[in-house]
Amino acid sequence: MNMTCNFAKDLAELYHENLVSPETADAIRSHLKTCTDCRKYYREFRALQGQKSVDVIPERLKNPGFSDLSETEKRLCETLSRRLRRRRFWGMVGTSAVVGAGSVMLAVGLLLTYKGRTSL
Repeated sequence: MNMTCNFAKDLAELYHENLVSPETADAIRSHLKTCTDCRKYYREFRALQGQKSVDVIPERLKNPGFSDLSETEKRLCETLSRRLRRRRFWGMVGTSAVVGAGSVMLAVGLLLTYKGRTSL
């Protein structure tokens, strides 16, 4: 499989999380062996993935509007921002689901307890 740099960079996140097919992973690995730009991009991507908080991102990467950022850094910032928004969204959905399920269980428990007392 012949892979372009743009394609390899687009698949970096999926490759990093082992979410690509074995054939695609082999193609990405072989591309990274031959392409120094993509290898550098992937190393920087992995470094950003290892960081736990937005606060540990270097100051010059916090505002992707600055013109001194390279294309790789801009793409990494956009990817990180997108992933953080996605995590926050699903965190809120999960919390809402747990609170909703707890409320339903509480209401059902109260109804059953109430019905049990009135029937005596």
